Amino acid sequence: MAKQLIRHLLQDMGRVLRLGPSGWHDLLRAMLELALARYRLGAQQPRQLLQQARQFSQPRPSATLRDGVIAQRVAFAIPRVAARLPWRADCFIQAMAAQRWLQRKGIASALMIGTRKDQYGTFQAHAWLTCNEQIITGGDISGYVPLVTPETAL
Repeated sequence: MAKQLIRHLLQDMGRVLRLGPSGWHDLLRAMLELALARYRLGAQQPRQLLQQARQFSQPRPSATLRDGVIAQRVAFAIPRVAARLPWRADCFIQAMAAQRWLQRKGIASALMIGTRKDQYGTFQAHAWLTCNEQIITGGDISGYVPLVTPETAL
């Protein structure tokens, strides 16, 4: 067990070293955004969080190639860092963190919350973030019916 842990740690360190300075910056930024999102989740009411998400989704006149590159960097960094944090960083926290990061770069995105039933009939909820039709966080959203979107009345 200890050998596996050490092997995984060394593999992760090797991958991080290969990313280079801009990748290191992205991972650090992801960690900070995830920490802030976790704090906001505990400090603010759900209505406030959803109102902020709506404000961050205001579209810009036109998306640029730069916007797509930044969105891809966010989509790479947020889930990888979230999986390695010592605190809870589930789908909603990841979507909030990624949305704030994109908003700070002037890029609009849409935070969505949906539900579905699994094969056993168990209710599931999931949050994801999209930017220009690209899923930034949330992974496979097939089968989820959006309940909360930027257009949903609060």
